[in-house]
Amino acid sequence: MAMGKQLVRGKGAAVLAAVAAGALFAVPALGQGSEPPTADLGVVSIHANKQSAAHGTRVTFTEVIRNNGPETAELDTVPQITGGVLVGEVCDLGISPDTPFCEYGDVAPGTSLTTKFIVRVTATHGSVVVKGGVTSEAPLQDDNPFNQYRTASVRVAS
Repeated sequence: MAMGKQLVRGKGAAVLAAVAAGALFAVPALGQGSEPPTADLGVVSIHANKQSAAHGTRVTFTEVIRNNGPETAELDTVPQITGGVLVGEVCDLGISPDTPFCEYGDVAPGTSLTTKFIVRVTATHGSVVVKGGVTSEAPLQDDNPFNQYRTASVRVAS
């Protein structure tokens, strides 16, 4: 237990905070001589096509992700939905969705991509919330992991 307290107070505090915020940390494969790329993956925006929706109707959430660089990195979208269920997805560049992800592969620095999540409202009150995210399956060093998620919501109409 004392070790855990030391970790929280010491250098590990930033790592624990990043992990709690959903940050991605990857380690290069053993025997690999090079460092993984450095890139700042971020969700630029996410918004719904309407402000309210009735139970059983569909809402389209549009997410814009970006590789802020400085290096090329592999990007995937990662939606988390409450109050609804994903019924369709449209990936940028004509890529077929691997629902619930859009797997974009290697994306050059400075490139933005748009993904649409079509969500059927299952909630009967409250709201539908989509937490849009961007991550990488490949080893990556992201010095700014706190911009990898944003949320949008739609009020459920009665």
